[in-house]
Amino acid sequence: MPRREVGDMGHRQEMTDLNLRASDQMGLWDHVGELRSRVLVSFGFFIFAVLVFFSQGYVLLALLEVPARGVIREFIFTAPTEAFTTYFKVVLLASFIVSFPVMLYQFWAFVAPAMPRKSRLTVSIWFLFALASFIGGIAFAYSVLLPSAFSFLVAFGQGIATPMISLSEYISFAVAIIFMGGIVFEIPCVMGILTEVGILNTRILCSSRRYAILIIFILAAIITPTQDPFNMIIFVIPMVLLFEFGVMICRVIENRKSHTLQEKV
Repeated sequence: MPRREVGDMGHRQEMTDLNLRASDQMGLWDHVGELRSRVLVSFGFFIFAVLVFFSQGYVLLALLEVPARGVIREFIFTAPTEAFTTYFKVVLLASFIVSFPVMLYQFWAFVAPAMPRKSRLTVSIWFLFALASFIGGIAFAYSVLLPSAFSFLVAFGQGIATPMISLSEYISFAVAIIFMGGIVFEIPCVMGILTEVGILNTRILCSSRRYAILIIFILAAIITPTQDPFNMIIFVIPMVLLFEFGVMICRVIENRKSHTLQEKV
């Protein structure tokens, strides 16, 4: 082959490589730009929710005080800024809860185009399950965990001293329990996703159940707003039940995968 033709082929190959690298770089920047727009939409909705809820903060405070009715007559505040910071903390919690579905959707809209069409339905179901678990965890924490924990602690303390609980301390306690309730209820969803991608399986989960329960106790001790054993047990029991529910979900996923593989064979 003449040297000129060899040189032309090498030049064309170099130009092709440069075009591919430029195309990949443009694609990367397109993804970064899309991710930035998704984050801005989520953040913008959160700020909008803050502005809306800021005018309804007294209603939100009244809702959070419902679990304490019949346990304590009234709250106090001991610093000039305490009432305002507590008010704003409640607004932030409500804004995050309302914005969570929007954040999930924006994340789903970002990753969906890169997935095969058959996988999108499965992933969308997992996103809906994560949203339902988060809402269920918040409802359970508000209606069961919060009143039980608060009643126990006040009743225990009344034998020692007169309870004079500040508004900020109660709201911080309530917000921590409600928020952690929503996060803890995501355990089955995380286990199911890890099984779906092949990282977990029921054999591993069943053989390491004792270690999982130990980890649950450690996590409960970390996330419990107070350090008393009663409140830790209140968190431990739902987490253990959620772990067992996650094992059931993993078993269903494995059976579905096995059935699909047999059909292909």
